[in-house]
Amino acid sequence: MEKILLDTDFVIDLLRGYTKRINNLITRIEKGQIKAFISLISVIELYAGEDSEEKETIITEFLSLLDIIPLDFILSKSAGNIKRKYNLSLADAIIAATSSYYKIKLFTFNLKHFQNIPEIDLYHPDKQF
Repeated sequence: MEKILLDTDFVIDLLRGYTKRINNLITRIEKGQIKAFISLISVIELYAGEDSEEKETIITEFLSLLDIIPLDFILSKSAGNIKRKYNLSLADAIIAATSSYYKIKLFTFNLKHFQNIPEIDLYHPDKQF
């Protein structure tokens, strides 16, 4: 079974109603064709950015389809090294470290943030890297 790590921007698209470019992947996740993961830092970002009960419900329901990968010492150390080496935001560094450590392709729409990091493999709906 294919495994992917979802970047925060995937769920943000869902919240904004930009479902056309993500519907196929959501269907594949719901059918169990793809095993989808999300970093705990993405969960934090999602709940920090929403103040409506309706959107929080959407987040909670969607997260129930995913495996949430917690932060630990090894990921924290790796994220720090990636942040320093590639000058990423802390959240992006944690997501990159998670993708690298667990050897899970990263699904993101922010290709420019991650495309120069050889430690990770990117998955994109329009292009495989």
